[in-house]
Amino acid sequence: MEKLTVQDIIRQVGGIELINNTGIASNNKYMIHAEDCIKEQLDWAHTLKLNQSLPLDILEIGTGAGFFPYICREYGHNVDSCDDRYPGSWWNDGYQLLNLDPKNYFVYKNTSVGNAFDQKFDMIVSFRSTIGTQTYVDPPDTGIDVWNIDEWKFFFKDCSKHLLKSNNSFMYFSCNKGCNLPPYVNMNPDEVSIWGSKKLGEFFLPFQQDQHNIFSITKEQIDNL
Repeated sequence: MEKLTVQDIIRQVGGIELINNTGIASNNKYMIHAEDCIKEQLDWAHTLKLNQSLPLDILEIGTGAGFFPYICREYGHNVDSCDDRYPGSWWNDGYQLLNLDPKNYFVYKNTSVGNAFDQKFDMIVSFRSTIGTQTYVDPPDTGIDVWNIDEWKFFFKDCSKHLLKSNNSFMYFSCNKGCNLPPYVNMNPDEVSIWGSKKLGEFFLPFQQDQHNIFSITKEQIDNL
């Protein structure tokens, strides 16, 4: 399929004025700055060649404004998504505009995702992801916690068991940088990695992409960890 453009998406949603006004009404900065956000999400979709592939079952964790699942749907894929949709969340008006209904779900460390979704996927994605660098408690606060290797392994193995279809199914994440968070932000640069600890950097090294805070890992690779 020919690549969609930012203006294609804006036109299909209903125009930039409608999108911006939806953002202003709900204080949703991603709708207010929709053109930049849509461009970024299109870039991810095209990096993953979603405009060239047969229909896939895709899960986006932490969908944010929802433009990525909207784009995937336009390319003919089956998409599920989730985010922290508390009552009155600024996301909800935008989801209505995009005709999306993401699950109200947040990933906690050492907690199974097994009951959250009722199907398995070819691909799991998360962009600008707080997974591995932030832990919310109830009620939500700003508690920061950089996961260690065992916590990442738990998450990977759990996704492999419950969410990934086959050995070639994979997870593709762009993550927030653990090195920018305590305690690593105050440590000697030689003692840390972009992920947090130096050991965590060594763990991710086989799966890192050109941009170092991005990883891609298959179900088969996860099962061999």
